[in-house]
Amino acid sequence: MESKSIQKLINRAVEILQRSAIPRPRLEAEILLAFVLNCSRVSLHSQGDREVEEFFAESFFRLIKRRSLYEPIEYLTEKVSFYGEELYVSQGALIPRPETEILVDKALGIIAQYRCKNIAEIGIGSGAISVILAHLSGDSSLSFHASDISPEALFNARVNQMRFNVVNLTLHHSAYLDFNTQLGVPFDLLISNPPYIRNNEKIPESLAYEPKCALFGGERGDEVLLKVIDTARAFRIPYLVCEMGYDQQRSVQDYFGAIPHKSLEFYQDLAGLSRGFVAEF
Repeated sequence: MESKSIQKLINRAVEILQRSAIPRPRLEAEILLAFVLNCSRVSLHSQGDREVEEFFAESFFRLIKRRSLYEPIEYLTEKVSFYGEELYVSQGALIPRPETEILVDKALGIIAQYRCKNIAEIGIGSGAISVILAHLSGDSSLSFHASDISPEALFNARVNQMRFNVVNLTLHHSAYLDFNTQLGVPFDLLISNPPYIRNNEKIPESLAYEPKCALFGGERGDEVLLKVIDTARAFRIPYLVCEMGYDQQRSVQDYFGAIPHKSLEFYQDLAGLSRGFVAEF
């Protein structure tokens, strides 16, 4: 491939992305070229006539090809914005969503109000929730324990743990809180963003790149979610903050209707959809 200018590379990439109906094709082309050239998008605008070496141009178009096949841009750049911070993310870990920032807010409120010291997370994924909670709290006396069944997810969490220098987080390759059967930590709060999509539900093409174990929650979609509730009760954890599917409020309400609990409060996402709940046992 002959060397081409930054502007020509971007224009060509926009044409490719438009054919795949990628939203914001110019923005995404600029993000990927800036990533390849290790520069800012602003510098691309001021250096439109700059010639790009063949190696970098080829690397750029390989990423454009992958994006045109709907691979999430977060996996291509191995970074995602979450709660005002930049996290590492790669295939094997769920890409953190903006609505999960609400869960972080709820958890911060519970930790502060009830002076929680031992916090557990089921399904840590990239580490977005526990790492950011530990980072934001700034309280080294807090203790975080987080599990995941995926080694790839735990690798992501470990990278982010190191990136934010979080020393009070212990990672466990474990289902639910099985690791605590031996440890016996008296947890004050359990947090989770479990898989909650029905197994046979059709998903967007971009979601096909994300780990199935972090997306699909069973035949009904709420099986893992309800197991998280059971786990909180089994380990006598007084507070639970959990994300859920927009259509699962009734299922959760019915389940809590059959078990002892002190309170149950649902919260909505920015679109006004039911997105999670806070429970006290």
